[in-house]
Amino acid sequence: MKNFKWLFISLFLFSNFTLAETTEVRKVVFDLTSGDSERIESRIVGNIKYLTKHYNKQGIEFKAVVVISGDSYKYFIKDLDNSPFKGDAKLAKAQKVLAPLFQELADKYNVRFDMCGGGMRARDIKAESLYEYVHTDKMKYIYLINWQNLGYAYLAI
Repeated sequence: MKNFKWLFISLFLFSNFTLAETTEVRKVVFDLTSGDSERIESRIVGNIKYLTKHYNKQGIEFKAVVVISGDSYKYFIKDLDNSPFKGDAKLAKAQKVLAPLFQELADKYNVRFDMCGGGMRARDIKAESLYEYVHTDKMKYIYLINWQNLGYAYLAI
């Protein structure tokens, strides 16, 4: 009887531990190609903040990844003067708005930013010129395929 009691207690504790570990999660990978800073601010920054709050209210964890390509590269370069975008005053102004928002997404919302390495080479963008939170070890399609195969929903921006 004593062994049965310990078995019952063990099963009870194990089942509670297992339930505690299974948090519901919603995941999305944004395919960011837009070069429109206002669109990026509303569709990436605004949506990630909104979706995080929406799902958290329901007790659901929200995870987001942004895959950077197309015309969006320029917003992730920390030193424009040492880049192909040197002298672009409109970009410099937009970057002053977007840079702290992207940093907040990376730090507070745990958003991962992946930049297409092939497009970087084509645009002569060096990895060391990017913000620290930007990953650059793969090409866009590999990132997108990998994230989608991990269950991330695909949204194009």
